[in-house]
Amino acid sequence: MKTPYSYNTITDFLLSQPLTVDVEIDDEKAGCFPLKCIEFDATVLYVGMHDFARLTLEFSPTEILIYLNMFLVWMRESLAREPFCVVERFLDSAIVLLFSKKFGSEEPFFDAIRAARWMGENDELLFKPDMGIASGRVAAGFAGTPKEFTGSVFGRPLLLAAACAKMKPREDMAACITFPEDEWRGRSFAELFPPLEFDHPEKGRVRQPAAWKLGEPRSVEIPSLGTVGLRDVATFVHWPPDRDAKEKAREWFAQIKAKGFYKYNK
Repeated sequence: MKTPYSYNTITDFLLSQPLTVDVEIDDEKAGCFPLKCIEFDATVLYVGMHDFARLTLEFSPTEILIYLNMFLVWMRESLAREPFCVVERFLDSAIVLLFSKKFGSEEPFFDAIRAARWMGENDELLFKPDMGIASGRVAAGFAGTPKEFTGSVFGRPLLLAAACAKMKPREDMAACITFPEDEWRGRSFAELFPPLEFDHPEKGRVRQPAAWKLGEPRSVEIPSLGTVGLRDVATFVHWPPDRDAKEKAREWFAQIKAKGFYKYNK
């Protein structure tokens, strides 16, 4: 059952809330268009498909589509655990998750970290997504052409979260979450990344230290944004070698062709 704050899409949100701006602009050069949007504070979790450009060149078009859908289905459990977010596709190589008090989140940054942590700890298909987080003012609004208008999200936090995801350290990490240094604000690492507790058949209740580590502050140059202080939280606990999503995508495509379900269109 949907909570009062639960929205499936940005369009759902736009159609159910009072708008910040609801006007029609008639520009002498560009023409006439409606402007409907809501401004609000949010935390953005950018989840990019790692090496998407290289995979697109390496795979056939149908194989990359299979891979993309496997990626989206894999994310489904993380999204099911986080009722306070709205999901938006960002081009074809990334997903943007929005967390906001507007959606019922009491602590948007905490919820974004928790979603990213689940992905890092449950990456058995070795997607190794690029994950970046940033907070600030965003605008959800309709944009498009006379043929189609769709709801989307705009603002500096989206650009910054995407940049953070691409600026992770070049180390052999199993997963990494990168965000601006000022997002941390003296937060408790133990609260965001608590030790894992479980019942051991011989030792009883066991408390296992967190597999994640908080990196030191660092400064990077980001095009259009200048010098930005970043921090990273990473885990170096790798999943054991097995068939990853790339191999599985090829296997599924081979099965589709072998069973005669692939029909080449000229």
